[in-house]
Amino acid sequence: MDWNGLFGMVYGVLGGLFSFLPVSPEVHQEVFLRLAGLSAPGYGMSLAVHLGGLLAVIFSYYKQILRFATERKIAALPVRRRKRQPDAVCLMELKLLRLSAIALALFGVLAPWLGRYFNRLWLLAIIAVLNAVLVYVPHYMPRANKDARSVTPLDALLVGFSGIVCMVPGFSAVGALTAVSSMRGQDREFGLRYTYLLMIPLLVCMCIGDLIMLIATSGGNLAAMLLPGILACLGAFGAGIMGIRMMRFLSVKIGYESFAYYSLGLAMFTFVIYLI
Repeated sequence: MDWNGLFGMVYGVLGGLFSFLPVSPEVHQEVFLRLAGLSAPGYGMSLAVHLGGLLAVIFSYYKQILRFATERKIAALPVRRRKRQPDAVCLMELKLLRLSAIALALFGVLAPWLGRYFNRLWLLAIIAVLNAVLVYVPHYMPRANKDARSVTPLDALLVGFSGIVCMVPGFSAVGALTAVSSMRGQDREFGLRYTYLLMIPLLVCMCIGDLIMLIATSGGNLAAMLLPGILACLGAFGAGIMGIRMMRFLSVKIGYESFAYYSLGLAMFTFVIYLI
């Protein structure tokens, strides 16, 4: 079956929504491709979905991004010219984010290249089970309340290096980052915001990786995929905003453990689809 605008929209919604939940977007997308009888869409579609997700997280956290820029600008001024002192906690959080982003960036660039080796349903089903374990492990960890004032550079580096999991389709980037944040004692709300702010450099690097692979493969059939790609980007943008808002609510009310059971059920369903 050929790609059209509707298929592109659904593909983008799946990628955008589940990119910001502790479950794998790649598993949902591969199951959708199998059920719809579609061929792999190529790196152009992946670029569109990642771009839509990037715009979604920037839109959701633009106030925090502007605050970082404002405090950094104030800190750069000579002391006599400052109307007020910069927010030390905000600047500290920005430094920690930079430290995590440095460790995370390389994995984001390599993710599109590595993804082509993990597009088998049976393998994705196994990885989804491992993702469920990863998401559920923090449930057994003692609760803590670290924020930017008490998070150490080692904590930031470990959160960033957890991005190695993001390279493997079937694992959730949000699941890995929030799990390691919880293991390092970060407050749940702070850890979630920290995770989503880290998604910005991660998605930028993924877009760069997609673009490199797109050029390396001579672009593919871009004309035929233009409309599906645009709709996929729009779908990923809208669904990404919805996913972020959902996680903000759940982080306060019930936590993330239910997503571990969902990921386990998704793995079983994926394996059944593989056997059919």
